[in-house]
Amino acid sequence: MADTTRRSLLGMAGFTTAAVAVAGAGFLNGNHSVNEKPVAADIPEEVGEPTSTGLTPFKDPLRIPPTLRPRGNGITEIDLVSGRVRLHSQMPATRLWTYAGHFPGPTIEVRSGDKVRVAWNNRLTGTTPVKAVWVHPEGPGPGLLPYNRPGSEGGFTRPEVEGLTAWTTVHLHGGHQNALSDGAAEYGVTAGNGQLAEYANDQAAAHLFYHDHAMSVTSLNVAAGLIGNYLVRDKEEAGLGLPRGDHEIPLAIQDVNFDTDAKGRLTGQILVKRIIGGPDAPMPGAIPPALASLGPFTMVNGVVWPYLDVEARAYRLRLVNVSGARVYRLAVVDEETGKVVPGAMKLVGTDLGLLGEPRPIDEALSLSPAERADVVVDFASFPGRRLKLVNTIAGQRPGAALPDFMVPFPEVMQFRVEKRRHAGYSLPTTLSSSFRKLTPAGVPADATERFVMLTFDKTGAMPQLWEMRETASGTAPGDGVVTIEMPGGTRTLRRTGAMFEDTTTFFAASDTWEKWHFVSVAPQGVPIYHPMHIHLMNFQVIDRRTVDGSGMDFATGRTTKPITLGAPVPVAPEESGWKDTITVNANTIVTVAGRLAKQTGKVMYHCHILDHEDEGMMRPFVIMPSAVHGIHDMLMGMSGAMGMNQKAGGHAGMKM
Repeated sequence: MADTTRRSLLGMAGFTTAAVAVAGAGFLNGNHSVNEKPVAADIPEEVGEPTSTGLTPFKDPLRIPPTLRPRGNGITEIDLVSGRVRLHSQMPATRLWTYAGHFPGPTIEVRSGDKVRVAWNNRLTGTTPVKAVWVHPEGPGPGLLPYNRPGSEGGFTRPEVEGLTAWTTVHLHGGHQNALSDGAAEYGVTAGNGQLAEYANDQAAAHLFYHDHAMSVTSLNVAAGLIGNYLVRDKEEAGLGLPRGDHEIPLAIQDVNFDTDAKGRLTGQILVKRIIGGPDAPMPGAIPPALASLGPFTMVNGVVWPYLDVEARAYRLRLVNVSGARVYRLAVVDEETGKVVPGAMKLVGTDLGLLGEPRPIDEALSLSPAERADVVVDFASFPGRRLKLVNTIAGQRPGAALPDFMVPFPEVMQFRVEKRRHAGYSLPTTLSSSFRKLTPAGVPADATERFVMLTFDKTGAMPQLWEMRETASGTAPGDGVVTIEMPGGTRTLRRTGAMFEDTTTFFAASDTWEKWHFVSVAPQGVPIYHPMHIHLMNFQVIDRRTVDGSGMDFATGRTTKPITLGAPVPVAPEESGWKDTITVNANTIVTVAGRLAKQTGKVMYHCHILDHEDEGMMRPFVIMPSAVHGIHDMLMGMSGAMGMNQKAGGHAGMKM
């Protein structure tokens, strides 16, 4: 029985892409074009009139992004350009911001150990193609029914979004790169400027992805189209005989909503609706408490509910959830019987690489935003059949079932299997011989331990990330002081930061072990979750359990009694390997451990619900070479001692 307790909800033929040419003739690597089919050099003015109030599932073929293989010499230039892409044949083409005129962007493929340099050139024009509105709650609490319908429904237009021009910074999610190349949120560039990045690729074969990461507008920029896949290859993976070429397909899954015209017909314009938490309409310039945005339709590779013609043989599917907030719990269903096909998906890898051995997915596979799953499906057992991938999250969580209106359209995509059957396929019994499952006992004793609280502000409406530092036992209760019962005794923690702009307090040594505790406390019945992403850190889950957070007083920002640990929560197969993003449900603690990359600089960790990230659930931390980190600690110790001595009337380390 697959784990169903770890997830909760908050929070092609006939298709054309017309956009400006990329660097004049495709992707340029030094002076060499490596794009075989440059896109058109203009944007058509005639985009067609809306004709439909609904969309037919499985009407249009899956789009496969082009593959770009940068070479190690020179600089590969990729232009960010405005374009129009048809997301479903029953709608007019949609205006988007894209990487190189494609949505998703080109799949970048590199070899492990080959350093590459990419110039991301912001050539975007005009204001954001996304329409954003506030709407009031409707339906059973918390009133999410408006998310299930297209159209702005008389919502309150957001003028701050209407005038948004392009400010972008590209982050390679899961990659190893120095901070200057990491796509730091505050390092955005405006149109006409570029971002030069160097990617070390000094890691095992893995499915990474790239996306916009600009401060305060990441959610809007990603919704506008700025996402793409990035695959790292190595010799170990190449020797396994996994499906490849036309039989290896990236699947970028993303929820979406569209605006409608006066007749209720879908215009194709991307619509971002956010439900405000109070009864009053927002005032201009005000940001009311609001739930993260969700969309009723599901795109795969930029097509709503596509189909894929497949041979009756094995395929490798590289899944990534690029939604802003939507969780997917994916199952393969036989359309003839209407039943889930147990074990149809064999899991071979997670976010950051291969597992030690394949893991069957007995029921469904869960993906929160930014999580990836590397699966093999052998269609040889289904000649002439039609299978579909569906989202089964509604009503599937024991004790916290979600009403059906939360997911009105479970369809994701369809597989049409040819009748001619090929030979069956057997996965290798061993995938990565170097993979080791990490246990608490296997974490080095000198690993740096950190605590991060996931909680709410004093209004109880806005989620917050608190960076914590252990302080002396017996510290007086106060704002930002939290106690928690851990194995070995009670720990007293003090908040040292809650917003990105607060003083940086996490400093680390590169290429060393870290152990992070993410502690989420929420009022009972609030089904919030946070997919937490740490830049430049490969980690595994070593413990997850419930917590009793009833002692958390949200109004005063402190605990009135210690948070206590409860029962262990199973770790699902798709969480069992190397990760860079992990889901932390309400009233749980998740402990992860791993080794930081060798790269250095000021990077980030944050919630990957993009609205949460934009609204402050992101903090910087600084990674230094070990020798520099040692000097830093010494100097900070001296500074602290001097401060204490000055308070006492003297100067530490100085003779008077």
